[in-house]
Amino acid sequence: MFELKKTMLVLLFLILPGLAWATAQFPDFLVYEGETLPIFSNPLDSYFDGEHPRPRHLFQYTCTACWRGYVATWKIENGDLYLLKLAKGDCSAKPEEINVGQIFPGQSLPVKAAWFSGTIRVPQGKQLLYVHMGYGSVYERERVLSFEKGRLVREDTIDNTKGPLPSGWERERIELEKLKELEEKPAE
Repeated sequence: MFELKKTMLVLLFLILPGLAWATAQFPDFLVYEGETLPIFSNPLDSYFDGEHPRPRHLFQYTCTACWRGYVATWKIENGDLYLLKLAKGDCSAKPEEINVGQIFPGQSLPVKAAWFSGTIRVPQGKQLLYVHMGYGSVYERERVLSFEKGRLVREDTIDNTKGPLPSGWERERIELEKLKELEEKPAE
């Protein structure tokens, strides 16, 4: 009986940390065409690799609604993406700003995001499906901005009102895969 309780306790501890990640996340923000918009993408995460390790000492996990440990504000200006602000993701009303010089030595804000090649997803309209994990929720439309080396190269709009919605389980699986990729990135 003792062994069964011990096994159950170990399983509980293995499961609980995963559940802490199962929370909708604070978005980064994008200043674009005169508006400040929430985005379902984190361009800064693609900067971190073997050459640029993720500074975990700066991005402390203190809030289940911000597993990445920061909230960034971006701007598209003359077709280029810039990091405007970086703040701790600690769930406080006025989070402390993070000195970007600790990530980009010798640079100050704004920082041109020349490392970023990928997409930024901008949810638009009414929420059609709430998923309590990552950025899994589905909205009427999604504006998809594609970048190559920090340069905006394409804009598309996805209309999620046409056709069937994905299941909440499928969206959660996708968000878990993103989390796994983030956890596998090198750290300082």
